[in-house]
Amino acid sequence: MRLRDGWFRVWMVPVLLLCTPVVMAAPQGLIAVDKVANRIRFYDPVSVSEIAHLDGPSPTVHELALDPLQPVAYVPLYGDGIYGANRNPNNKVLVVDLLSRSVAAVIDLGGHRAPHGLVATRDGSLWVVCDLDNTLLRIDLASRQVVDSYVVPGVGAHQLLLQSDELRLYVSNKQSAPQVFDLRQRRFIASLDVTAQAPGTGNGSGTEGMALSRDGRRLFIADNGQGAIHVFDTVSLKPEKTVPLRDLAPTNIKRTRLIKLQVSQDGRWLLATAYASGQVWIIDSQNMARQRQIAVAKGPQGVAFAADGRTVLVASHDSGLLTRLELASGRVVQAYEGGEGIESLAFY
Repeated sequence: MRLRDGWFRVWMVPVLLLCTPVVMAAPQGLIAVDKVANRIRFYDPVSVSEIAHLDGPSPTVHELALDPLQPVAYVPLYGDGIYGANRNPNNKVLVVDLLSRSVAAVIDLGGHRAPHGLVATRDGSLWVVCDLDNTLLRIDLASRQVVDSYVVPGVGAHQLLLQSDELRLYVSNKQSAPQVFDLRQRRFIASLDVTAQAPGTGNGSGTEGMALSRDGRRLFIADNGQGAIHVFDTVSLKPEKTVPLRDLAPTNIKRTRLIKLQVSQDGRWLLATAYASGQVWIIDSQNMARQRQIAVAKGPQGVAFAADGRTVLVASHDSGLLTRLELASGRVVQAYEGGEGIESLAFY
């Protein structure tokens, strides 16, 4: 598909291809959201050397979403703290032009505070969750206005995941069960039955990280408290199994125990990062008992899979380091300077 200014995007067919690696078109760049520095960083996608940056106009950049139709990224301004300690919450989303590496616009959310997880859909909408108000917002990108608001039936709405057919959104909550939102009916339709939550036991005690299999049939949900992954059938919305993360190091329940998940482009690998223990797991998505665990620098969070399907970059938030891992072997290929505290990153 050809877009403006010579920009091309290759669409992925959501089918599992386990024998033949999926090779994406060569990326034009790598964008990373550094919340410690309040800075959006741009890297050369091959050398992983920083080539430009944008300073956040106010506190503080968190998370990242790419537009499916144009070379644009969306970055929320969350506030000056973290979940549970965000004394001065913000209410804006930055529109970042990836070609000029500039802020094209700032979307004001009005009274909706602490925007975090967000996704853009092909109908020209941007969906955002605000954790302080437990709201799900729909922004019309043409007018850059909030046009719909829905109360999330949970506590601490923090991450947002879009089904590839754009029929459902999944909302993970810091302190309650994940929720399912039907995009056609425009309402919440289910609460996912996971483990008993532990509100008050620390930032990251709930079920936060989420990912979908490439065929869309399974939903993976990270359980920060148990150190495990819940697998749900996306048709019945019933749990299939719970898979422990092998050899997870013990961590303090009063501290952040965030686990994030992401699936590779070919659907073969499920990657899990454990912030508190400094561990990464490369998991066979078809046989989740097959796990390869790798120690990385302190505070791993976001990941970005390389276009060739062979390696992945892991951002260590607390260490200012990006680590490249080989997916097939788990071998550390190389490490790069990685800002001050990168939470999310993506090739584009």
